[in-house]
Amino acid sequence: MIDQMLAAADEEVRLLGLKTLARDGAEARLDAVFRALGDVSWRVRKEAVDIFLSLPVTTQLAGEVIELLHSEDNAGLRNAAVEILVAQGRAAVPYLVEELHCSDHDVRKFVLDILGEIGDDSATAAMVATLADPDGNVRAAAAENLGKLRSAAAVPALLDALDGPDLLQRFTILEALGQIGVKVPSLRLLPLNQNRLLRKALFDCLGKIGDEDAIPILTAGLRDDMRNAREAAAMALSRLCPHFEARIRKTVAALGGTAEVMVLAELLDSHDPAVRQSAVRLIGWSGDVRLASRLLDLLDHEELRQEAAAGLVGFGPEAAKTLMTLWPEASQRMRAYMAYIFAETGCVAAIGLLQSALAASDSELRMTALQALGRLGGVEQLPTLAQLLNDEVSEVGEAAVQAICHLGERFREQAVAALAPQLVAEDPAVRMRIVQILSRLGGAGIEHYLAFALKDESALVRRAAVRACEGQSGESQIQSLMLALTDEDNEVRRLAAEALGASGNPQVMRPLELALRDEDIWVRSAAVRALGRVGRGDAVNVIEGALHDPVGLVVIAALETLEEVAGDRAATRMVELLGHDDEEVVSAALQLLSRSGQMDWIEGVAEGLLNHHHWEVRTAFARIFAEARGAACRGQLEERLLVEGEELVRQQLRDLLMWLQEL
Repeated sequence: MIDQMLAAADEEVRLLGLKTLARDGAEARLDAVFRALGDVSWRVRKEAVDIFLSLPVTTQLAGEVIELLHSEDNAGLRNAAVEILVAQGRAAVPYLVEELHCSDHDVRKFVLDILGEIGDDSATAAMVATLADPDGNVRAAAAENLGKLRSAAAVPALLDALDGPDLLQRFTILEALGQIGVKVPSLRLLPLNQNRLLRKALFDCLGKIGDEDAIPILTAGLRDDMRNAREAAAMALSRLCPHFEARIRKTVAALGGTAEVMVLAELLDSHDPAVRQSAVRLIGWSGDVRLASRLLDLLDHEELRQEAAAGLVGFGPEAAKTLMTLWPEASQRMRAYMAYIFAETGCVAAIGLLQSALAASDSELRMTALQALGRLGGVEQLPTLAQLLNDEVSEVGEAAVQAICHLGERFREQAVAALAPQLVAEDPAVRMRIVQILSRLGGAGIEHYLAFALKDESALVRRAAVRACEGQSGESQIQSLMLALTDEDNEVRRLAAEALGASGNPQVMRPLELALRDEDIWVRSAAVRALGRVGRGDAVNVIEGALHDPVGLVVIAALETLEEVAGDRAATRMVELLGHDDEEVVSAALQLLSRSGQMDWIEGVAEGLLNHHHWEVRTAFARIFAEARGAACRGQLEERLLVEGEELVRQQLRDLLMWLQEL
């Protein structure tokens, strides 16, 4: 029946026959499986391969499978045999090595390809021997598959084989040496440069395993008459950079103004991104300003932008001056890139162009121009930069702040004198940013301007002024911050409380205590934390008073602050709060108690918390209870599980009980 199905004309019937054979026991009918391996249908062959590989005796039959490689008239059968042998892996290697001595050169090549796919280096010695095979295809296959093995032991034999006359073998050996990756003295390979057909392969190989001696040959390769060799030389130099960057930079810099550099420019049009990237890097190192415009065009290409920008910066101020001539025709996006280059190269000659860019419609150009002027400009640029503080795009306004701060590092007094009058500007955003700048410039007299800003009609400005005062311990700043605790804006009051807490000044305790009565919960929370920072132990009673706040958020802030300043006394208050109406307060108290290391409170609250009305509290306490009491709490957890209705809690209880059982 099986034989009839496997001989049927219908592919589906033959497939069904194989599946039936597999179900009934294919090991008893290996002859049928072997016949199916040579079926005309790839689906049938694939099924037969899978069945064969599933048999317990599959590795014992490697020799029989190797014999199938001799089936010259059935390519499908050969391919099936190859698939099986590769899948058998190391177990098939001894049989394959033996077959390397067969008389059929096609089979020897098949065997080498299979050994390469298996990748077991125990076959290295036998494969090395075939480098001297009488058949050229076998010799090339030996080199190729030794490369796949990445066996360092094969390198000496591969180098010796390079001296032979076989062009295909030498080409393949160069590829194999590159794959293996073992460093080889470049002088051993350089004679191959005489053969123009091998140059690309040689350059590829040198880029992977070459030393410093390869650099002159690769540099000369940039003017090779074959484009693929020129591309390979450029990529090889780029690959060697991590090892010999200083030498390559020096060599490439000497190419400035020569024909080789113009060859690199041609490579910028390559379809291979790796070639383009290598060319960009080398052009940048050449310092040849004739190519500045080509690199500028590449700034629009994301994969090349970083190298192109680095190259343009490397060209220095002279290249930047060349770019200035391109400014009139450049797009706004391109001008933004130019502005960056001007700043990086210190091109003060471009200040006029940068100033004109501040009126551009493109916000990115305005931003980069601001950044550049902040680095290149002088005092005379301050009024111009200040005009951008009220830009319609907030990011541009922030860039103006950064730019003025950069100038202020060099011209502080002039910057303060120019900006201070603008604290009465009509736009509150401008006033806010001026406060930010003045606070960063610092120095004598700044506190006067901050005190003025704390009285500004705009909450934005007052908030900026409070932030500027944070960390300041001067008497005038402290007085201003205490006054800010009465501000009409909730955020100003909150920021003031935080700033007073950071001051470390004990005289601020009374104002902060009054802030605990603020209508805003965030102000009250900030005030209680600030009291903990400045008052420490002296503020304990006041902080404890905040535990009675009607809002849980404030209670939690007070509880956490009390833990920091009062130690054991805080634990007592935490236990008391386990009966709080707000489940978030209870959860916070549980968390703090669990990390305190004290566990004598658990027994008195266990029943109430295991049956708490909120599931999160029940879950949190069950975990703490189990970790603290171990198996002793098993009965109580089991009782709760019987009545628990929330599935998340039920799962937690089941997990805890299982954990306790394993203890």
